[in-house]
Formats: sequence, structure tokens, C-alpha cells
Amino acid sequence: MSLLSRVIQRVKRDFFRGQYNKVVRRVLDTAPLKQGTHPFMLLSMVHQRDVQSYLVAVKSFAHFLNPHRIVVVCDPSINAADRATLKQHVPHVELRDADEFTHPDMPRGGTWERLYAIATFSPENFVVQLDADTLTVRPIPEVLEAVHAGHGFVLGEMPDTPVRSLAETRAHALPKMRPGAHIQTISEAEMANVGLPDDSRYIRGCSGFTGFPRSTEMRDKMIDFSRRMGGTLGEDWKRWGTEQVTSNYLIANSPGIRPLPFPKYGTPDCATGDTAFFHFIGSMRFINGKYEATSRHAIELIGSVPA
Repeated sequence: MSLLSRVIQRVKRDFFRGQYNKVVRRVLDTAPLKQGTHPFMLLSMVHQRDVQSYLVAVKSFAHFLNPHRIVVVCDPSINAADRATLKQHVPHVELRDADEFTHPDMPRGGTWERLYAIATFSPENFVVQLDADTLTVRPIPEVLEAVHAGHGFVLGEMPDTPVRSLAETRAHALPKMRPGAHIQTISEAEMANVGLPDDSRYIRGCSGFTGFPRSTEMRDKMIDFSRRMGGTLGEDWKRWGTEQVTSNYLIANSPGIRPLPFPKYGTPDCATGDTAFFHFIGSMRFINGKYEATSRHAIELIGSVPA
């Protein structure tokens, strides 16, 4: 990419981010969220820069499906003022420090603490992981059905995202192995060789929105998986993206796992008029006005009667 192209891209990104910031702050004028009754925990890890985005994410989600329990794993950047804002808008939120959820056999940082928190809560709770860059704008009955059935779910990357054996996962990854390959590809190519159970499976999903059924084994499985993968990949296992690999492995081996229907649940580049749940991953957040417009719509929904 030329220098001129990079400058133009940066200017556009700054413009769309500025327009978004004008909209997202309106969530601070919405009413506090009331505690729900649906039998699951909604958990998110929140950085200081994403507090307002998180409030739109959690309030728009709860507009359609309000859980009885909400937990925020606070990134170290979260300060007392941020905590007060979160408590003002979600009075029943449980604020936990990221440092509570660490283990010597797992990397630190990224979203590893978030996943370990989910594993910690999973023996007593169906845990739904919600990223701060998500927006819910229509009913999401598939999620409630999964909760009641005790089935795992995950965002897929295509219609009918497959659940594969580890051998199939390796075969799918190997053609993409080349110098500079993404750590997710490297991990998917190697996990068949680290001594995991023969019946283990994997799904190439997105950890930004995942439903974990109750499990007394998830934490031990997570530690074992990280220990084995770290033993093979060494320092590479500390790279950004390994938590998503681990999340995908854990959810693929949960009861009744199924990907959510795509593109009803997905990224904005694949959205249709029927899309109910958007995940605005970093590369798609400020390249146009979609994040701003969808957030504006979500904030309008928050102020209306819950579905």
C-alpha cells in the first residue's frame, strides 16, 4: 500500500471513529438496565476505551434476552470512574479484576483471563461471552433455545460452519501454512499432534460471542489444552489469537455444539436485512458508517419497550 493510500485510510478511519464517538456517548442518557430472569450469566472483558461501547452491547443484548447475572472482567485500564459508570448503568453487574483469573500454564493478557473466568464460573452457570463490539438489533431465539437445552453455540464464519475432528482440522489448515502464517492456522495444524483425546473436535468460530454450557471439567480441559499447545509451540503460544483457538476447542467439545445461523449472526460485511446480531471486529469498525448507524439504531431500541 502506498503512503498516500495509508494516509487516506487513516483520515477515513479517524473520521468514522469521530462520528461513532458522537453517537455512542448517547448511551449514557439511557435508563439503567434492570436485572433479568433468563437462566444464564452474561460475561464480558472490558477495556477502558470500550466502556461506552460495552454499555450499548450489553443493553441492546438484554433488550431481547436479559440474563439474571452479568459479570464484567475488568481490564487493568478500568479505573474507579469507569467502575462507577458501569454500576450506574448496570446496577447488578459483578465487577471482577482480570488478575483474579490467571494460571501458570496459560498465557497472560489478550483475553486469556476472560476465558479462564468463564471456565471458573462454568460449573454453576451457562455462560454467554459477549464482546463489547457487538450489537443486537432483532430477536435472538436461537440463543435462548441453546441455554434451555444446555447446548453450546458459537459465531461461525460461514453458513453451516463445520465441527471437525482434529485430523480434519489439520488437513484444512495445512494448505495455509507458509512463512508468517497466522497463529490460529499454526495452532490448527498442530493440535492433532499434541496428545489430545482421539475423539476431540474443533470448530473455526469466533470467540466474540460464544455460549458455554455448565461444565465441571472446562477449567481442567482448558489448562490441559494450553499446557500441551504451549509445550509444542513455545513462545508462539503467547501470541494474540491463541485464546480464540482455545475457546474454539473447548466449545467444539461441549454438548450439542452448533454454530449460530449465518449471516443472521455475523460480521457487518456479510449482513442482510435479517441480521439480528452484529460483530464489528476491529478491521470492520471504522472503515465506513455502519458501526455508527447500527449503534444509533441499537440505542434507539434500548430506549423502547423490551422485546
